[in-house]
Amino acid sequence: MKYYVHHTPGRLRVRIPSLRNNSRKVETVKALLTVSGTETIKANTLTGSVVVTFDPEAIQPHDLLDLLKRSGFYREDRSVTLDAKLQHASNRAARKVSRAMFGWTVGRVLEAKGLSLIAALI
Repeated sequence: MKYYVHHTPGRLRVRIPSLRNNSRKVETVKALLTVSGTETIKANTLTGSVVVTFDPEAIQPHDLLDLLKRSGFYREDRSVTLDAKLQHASNRAARKVSRAMFGWTVGRVLEAKGLSLIAALI
């Protein structure tokens, strides 16, 4: 179970898998995050995502995450950030490109060897 976290100044998005299709837990999280400094709290039960807009002068994203953590709705050791997702996707793409390049190179070498062998036989 992975938690996705993304924040910009004044906005925090947390995807919490246990909130999917669970409107009771969503309402609990919304009530929990209603603290001084938060402006709006929107939740999507389909995705399990909560978006909080807040005043960065009054509260910070780590404060909101601490509230979720203390209440058992968030585990930092299982969270993934946008940077981590991009790094994972980049690594996958690099592996695929490497395999394709290796296959192409081997094909060209074998093709050249095959033509050399045919030329030598003629």
